[in-house]
Amino acid sequence: MSAVSQELAEIVDGLPEEKVREVVDFARFLKQQAGDLEWERIIGDARPRPKLDAFVAEALRDGKSEPLDTNKL
Repeated sequence: MSAVSQELAEIVDGLPEEKVREVVDFARFLKQQAGDLEWERIIGDARPRPKLDAFVAEALRDGKSEPLDTNKL
């Protein structure tokens, strides 16, 4: 366990259950936000994506598709 993890465990150990849940919820929020930032970085990357461009062009040539019917899965 890292020093930061150990420190967090010690802090949480001294909190009431309600506050521990708040800390966990906030940690989950931060984890999700970090993932969102990574997607934003990927989407904002200006490098060419020839395979993706070809895939999109082919999908557009195929025309409209039916909405996903979860009953057919």
